[in-house]
Amino acid sequence: MSWDEHARPGLVVTGSPSETARFGLSFARATVGTADARQVAAALAAREEDVVVVRLDASRRDVAAALAATGRVVLPAGTLVYWERPGTLGPLDAPAAPLRVVDAREPDAPGAAGLDAVVGDSFAAYGNHYAANPLLDPALALAGYQEWARAALAADDHEVAFLLEGSGLVGAATLEVTPEHVEILLAGLVGAAQGRGAYRALLAWCVAVAAQRDVPRVVISTQADNVRVQRAWARAGFVPFAAVETVHLVSPQLLG
Repeated sequence: MSWDEHARPGLVVTGSPSETARFGLSFARATVGTADARQVAAALAAREEDVVVVRLDASRRDVAAALAATGRVVLPAGTLVYWERPGTLGPLDAPAAPLRVVDAREPDAPGAAGLDAVVGDSFAAYGNHYAANPLLDPALALAGYQEWARAALAADDHEVAFLLEGSGLVGAATLEVTPEHVEILLAGLVGAAQGRGAYRALLAWCVAVAAQRDVPRVVISTQADNVRVQRAWARAGFVPFAAVETVHLVSPQLLG
């Protein structure tokens, strides 16, 4: 989910056909927003899906009892932390040779196969919320990230770039562009390229896109325990602004 989806007011619950097809269990997604805890309990208890993935601001501790009252097994699935960089900070340093960023629209760009390779390598060990649910195959969860990345290639409001080192593909990033912000949805390096400053080159491209579109800030998120990448964001001028809890509500028969 993007930041705009998290920030919606009130309770929003929708089916999730893509996750249903991927995992072979029926899925719904819910964002709590400012909804009353009792409203949350009643609405989620009425859902028939096998799994409801709930996202709520970390300050909504009053919702914990409401989730328990749904009659489902409650699986805490981690905290997303959101960081932002205002456009007033100006550009980041451009990558130095042999690093270069290639827009996905360029004829020689690696395309969908390149995205699959980078996401498969860089996100294989990422502690996403699916890892909290023993019913879900981690390999299928990783395939979902690859599918999400490929969808950005076809979306008019998204941008995709590849990071090359010489002729070798070492990283990729996908962005969603809105009038309020550019959100970095996925940004990663292959394992062999990590620890050498290459990630900053991807961030520099994302910041440049925001400046070109006259968008006032860049937004990015990760799991709270992913400390290493947050240090890179801090060095690049990003600051934290929100924390979002993820919870899986699972039909008790499935875990019994």
